Amino acid sequence: MANTNVNKWGQSHHWEEACIKTRRNLNERKRRISFLEIGRKDRVLDLGCGDGLNVKVLRKMGIRDVIGIDISPELLSIARKENRDNKFYLASAEKLPFKANYFDVVFVDSVFHHFMKYDRAIEEIKRVLKNGGKLCFIEPHRSILRSFYDFISTSFVANFMPSLKRRGKSYLGEIRFMKHWLSTEEIFYKTLSKMGFREKTKRSDVLSIIATYEVSKK
Repeated sequence: MANTNVNKWGQSHHWEEACIKTRRNLNERKRRISFLEIGRKDRVLDLGCGDGLNVKVLRKMGIRDVIGIDISPELLSIARKENRDNKFYLASAEKLPFKANYFDVVFVDSVFHHFMKYDRAIEEIKRVLKNGGKLCFIEPHRSILRSFYDFISTSFVANFMPSLKRRGKSYLGEIRFMKHWLSTEEIFYKTLSKMGFREKTKRSDVLSIIATYEVSKK
């Protein structure tokens, strides 16, 4: 179970299992990350790195300067074993252990939807980003297709399809977070704008939104 000292919002064991058992296709991850146009020479923070799979993908894409943080000691243990020459830290998005203006990119994959409030995490991301640095994120997106997929994943039909059954279990394990995120997604974007982030790119990708925002500290 995640360390409650940094797990402020109380993510469940189902959430940790989902990090390990779902979305394992490396080519699919690389395809989605490539939309964000992260430079090979960028210093990147993988915020909410989980078991380090995205760190592995980023490094295979030629992005060498990557640091991972997560709130789960168990997931970080896996990340360190799988990426032995990479740095990882146990930390919360709301209290990042880095100096100001340190990163070119903060990369966030399926993490914001675990927050019940966004302000503090966005403030910390802004602090550690250089002026003109980029917040790159991949998050669930509200759509008719997602509503249908969530319904099917938790219906009796999922019992006959292992992939749907796994997804349904992870969805039910974080359902309060997902419902909150999908109902406040637009508030999140407005909060980014209010705090000095400007949208550069944003695209829908099946069930997710993939976006890059640039920060201005002037």
